[in-house]
Parts: sequence; structure tokens; C-alpha cells
Amino acid sequence: MDSDAFLLHQFNTIREEIKAVKARSFWIVAIGLFGVPIITFIASYAEKFVSLLIPYVVLVTIILFVAEQSALMRCGRYIRQVIEPKVDSLEGWESWLESRDDLRLMDRHFFACFIIVFFVYYFMTIGVAMQTLWGDADQAPSGQYWLYGAMVSYAIGAVWAVTTLLHHWRSATGTSEKTV
Repeated sequence: MDSDAFLLHQFNTIREEIKAVKARSFWIVAIGLFGVPIITFIASYAEKFVSLLIPYVVLVTIILFVAEQSALMRCGRYIRQVIEPKVDSLEGWESWLESRDDLRLMDRHFFACFIIVFFVYYFMTIGVAMQTLWGDADQAPSGQYWLYGAMVSYAIGAVWAVTTLLHHWRSATGTSEKTV
């Protein structure tokens, strides 16, 4: 296989990966937006400790979205850094996008909106879980252990999610060296 055919094959493979990432991202958003409220509602009628798991589901949803967004931008970065320089005298799509800050603005805003909405979900589901545990905390010492343990666990989860988000923010919202 000559180098031009190899580059074309790589480009097509990456385009297919981008399509798959976009499809997974759509389902993560859709399932998160509708699934979290539904499972929160269902958990309110289930055993009391089921609601303790829902904040973790929200954290995993956030991290899944960040991972998919990072994968998307990693594909774009590869196209811009490896494939596009091999094409003489033409500016490629990714280079053109990164040459104008306003063209990636919507990507950044969508990413930020998702993160804000899902952190609101996270803290709301923590509230539901804490409400579930609050009644038990007054009745038995083991209830207090569950309450304090859950609070510490959720705080660690929030710190972990925020640090992961901050670490990957630039790589998840652009493909240029200034965003990596």
C-alpha cells in the first residue's frame, strides 16, 4: 500500500470513529437527561439504599461524556497533525477550524452546558440520597455511619470529577496545541 492510499485509509477510518463517537455521545446525553430522573424516581420507591447509588451513575455519565468528547477531539487532532500536513498547499478542515476561535465556540458551550446540567443532577441526587439517610441517622449509630460515609464518598467523587474535568477540558474542546 502506498503512502497516499494509507493516508486515505487512515482518514476514512478516523471518520468512521468520529461517527461512532458522535452516536455514543448522543446516547450518553439522551440516557443521562432522561434516565437519571427516571431512575431517581424509581429509586424513591425501592429500597432506601438504592438512591445512594444514583450520584455515582451521574458521575459515570459525566466521565463517559468527557471521554467521548476527548476521543472526538483526539481524532481531529490526529487528522490535523498527521494527515493534513501530508497534503500539499491545501488547508485541511481541522486546521481551518482551529485557525478561528469562534468555530469551536459552540463545541465548548455544549460541553460546558452538559457539565453544568449533570453536576446539578449530581448534587440533586446527593440531596435525595442524604434525605433518605437523614431519618436513619437519628435512630441508630449505624445510620450516622452511612450518612457520614456517603457524604465523604460523594465529596471525593465531586473532587475527582472536577479534577478530571479540569485536566481534560482543553483536550476535550479543541485540537490545537494551545488547547492540549
